[in-house]
Amino acid sequence: MGRKSRPQPPTGLIEIEGLAMNGLLESFSVEDCDRPEGFKYIVARAKDGRVLRTGCMRDDEARRQAMVLNLYMKQWSDIIVQEREGQ
Repeated sequence: MGRKSRPQPPTGLIEIEGLAMNGLLESFSVEDCDRPEGFKYIVARAKDGRVLRTGCMRDDEARRQAMVLNLYMKQWSDIIVQEREGQ
């Protein structure tokens, strides 16, 4: 496994959202934290191969963030990038 494919230390969610917003996020998943039990974290893969990981958050927060990331990736990123290119 190369350096780029290993998860990095926990990353702020804002960085992952920024990648998704700009069409630079390939995929993400919500994973279980070992501790505290019932908490989740998000693992995201950028199009440049980097793997980013958030810190642990409550399950409801993780689900809400996943919903936002899905919206950025499937709908909003095209609109955001097009508007920037047109300026």
